[in-house]
Formats: sequence, structure tokens, C-alpha cells
Amino acid sequence: MICSTYWNSPIQLGDHHLARKFAQARWDVAYISNPISPFHFFAGVTSDLRDRFNTYRSGGIKDMDGHIWSYVPGTLFAPQNKPFLRSRWIYNYWQRLTLPNVVKVVSQNGFTEVDVLYFSEPRQAFWLDVIKHKMSVYRVADKYSSFLVYNREVQKLERLLAKSVDLVLYTAKNLKCYVDDMGPKRIVNLPNGVNFFHFANGNKHIPDEYKKIQRPIVIYVGSIDYWFDYDVINYATKSLPEASFIIIGPDKLARKQLIPRSNLYLFGKRSYTEIPSYLYNADVGIIPFNIARYPELVNNINPLKLYEYMACGLPVVATEWEELKEINSPAILYRTKEEFVQKIKDVLFTKPDKASYINFAEKQDWTKRFKLLEDNINMILSS
Repeated sequence: MICSTYWNSPIQLGDHHLARKFAQARWDVAYISNPISPFHFFAGVTSDLRDRFNTYRSGGIKDMDGHIWSYVPGTLFAPQNKPFLRSRWIYNYWQRLTLPNVVKVVSQNGFTEVDVLYFSEPRQAFWLDVIKHKMSVYRVADKYSSFLVYNREVQKLERLLAKSVDLVLYTAKNLKCYVDDMGPKRIVNLPNGVNFFHFANGNKHIPDEYKKIQRPIVIYVGSIDYWFDYDVINYATKSLPEASFIIIGPDKLARKQLIPRSNLYLFGKRSYTEIPSYLYNADVGIIPFNIARYPELVNNINPLKLYEYMACGLPVVATEWEELKEINSPAILYRTKEEFVQKIKDVLFTKPDKASYINFAEKQDWTKRFKLLEDNINMILSS
């Protein structure tokens, strides 16, 4: 599996969950994430970078009773949308500069030939030519062209990958046109899902931080990037001083964009195993994405966190966007910052229908998503 986010990341994405499902089905999985280079260290050492470096230095780590081996390549130059690093040569041949050679490392760990070559990262399309495989898959989780990492070289690699693989998966229904335009052989809509057992039956103890915070608690858990609506949070923390706003996730940008207030708490990252306790003991889950500024990106998101919030019985107030309306979930949608505040108030003064949230989430379990993927894989392998 060729993926963008490293295995032990506190932000667990669809690739992580599908890898676990493969392992549970007794597949052996090599999980290769994006490379690190000296340039990453020049930009500053973060906990994520330390974790990735440790995985690289150790030669990879094993999980799921040895069925998953994950690795972070190390290279002199990693492809990035920055001067010099965005050159065509680096995008196409960075793997030749890996130390030790990443192809040899993967081969030494037993993956010279594979049944399925799975991609979610087009910047590693070279694996199509170096690993013998029976079939290949590209999973389009978001509209790649809407991200800051996208450029002409990424476009070429993504289109090449989509045309070359046997199957292209896409999460949001809105992505179908984007995928079709790349000329794939076969496509399947495979939405994101939820590890229902992890969230519905996870740790429910009250986190120590909550014992010092006034209720009600409004919570966000996940990536906090440029598409996050900082303005709506600044407005809400001012308008609802009686509520505590908890933000969990990598918060470097949030600390620059959010106005410090006594009812705003930036907890930073928490491990995946800890998240259920924070959600279960909160009162409202929020998904405040900036649809006005980033419509192409947001309208093509099929939100994992919606399912995770609801698996914990948590009511959800979210930005209104096309995919979220298509899902037809029990989430309460807003269009303006004033509506955002009012919807939160409405939820807080209404007894939550936890059973409907949980029932909705249970239907989105990753087991069902994986069954659809495995059926398509078996169909292609047997043809």
C-alpha cells in the first residue's frame, strides 16, 4: 500500500483502516508512506517528523501480529511543490536517491511480488514499474487538484496512475467526474467509513482535562489546515462564552489563526486510542470547513469524522456542503457563522437522539467498505 500519511500518525485515514482490514483478512501488507529528506529537518523538527524518522531508522515497524510492515523512505530530495523540489526529475526519480534504496528494502521484507498494488499517493507512481503485481488500485480520497501540493508534475503522475491501474476508487460521489476525466479502466464509489467498535465501545472515562473545563463542551477532532474555518470559530467562541471549545489535532496553524479566549482550548494531538473518550464526554461535535473560500476541496470531502463523532452518540453541527447533503446523515448543517452559533445552541437545548446517531454510524463500518473492495479485487483477479 502506497500512501501519503505514515502508519503511526495520530490522524488515522481511510488507508490505515483498509490496511487493518486487509490484515484481519490474513493478507500481508507493506504500508509505504511518503519519504522524508534533509529538507524536512531544515523546516523544523516536529513530533510527526521524529516519528517518521524513527520508522525510517528502524527499517520499518510491524503491527497487527506481523501482518502489517510499515516503512518511511529516506531520500536526499523529496518531491514538494517548492522551488527546485518541484522539478520533473525529482518527481519521477526521487526513489533513486533513497538511502538505503527503498525498492531493495521493500524486496528484503518479502514484497518483491504482490497480489495487489494499492495507491493513494500519485507521487509514488513509480512502484507500478518496479513491483510485479497481479492487479492494481488507486484510491482517490479527495480532489487532489484542490490541494496546495498539486502542480503540473503531480497532475501528470495522477493521470498516468489512474489510467494504468485496474481499479480506481473514489470516496465522495462528487469525485466521479474528476475521476472519469482521467480515463480509468474501472471505477467504484467506496466512501469513507468508521471503525465502529473502536468508537462505540472505546474508552469512555472522562479525560482529566475535562474535569477543569466548564460544560457544555463543543469539540473538533482532526486535521486543522487551511480549509478549516477559523473565522467561524473566532465568532463562536466570542458569541458562546458559556461553552468550551476543544480543538484536537496538529495545531500549528490554529495557534496563528484563532483568537485566544478563556473558553478556547487547543489540546494538540491525541493518540487514536484516546479520541473516543474525548468525543463520548463532549456535547457537540463540529465540522467547520471553509466552503466559501475552498469550495472545490470541501465539496469533494466524504468526512470520516462525521461517522466517528456519531459512533460515540455525539450530535454534529457541520458546514453545509454537497457531499454532506448527499450522505443524508442526522448532522445539522449551517451556512453562516450566525447559523453555526444558533445550531449549536439548538443542539445544547435539545435532548440528543443518540440512538439515531449511533445507528447511522454503525451502517458505515469499515467492514462493509472493505467487503466491497475485496469483492472487486477478487473479481479482477479471477478474470
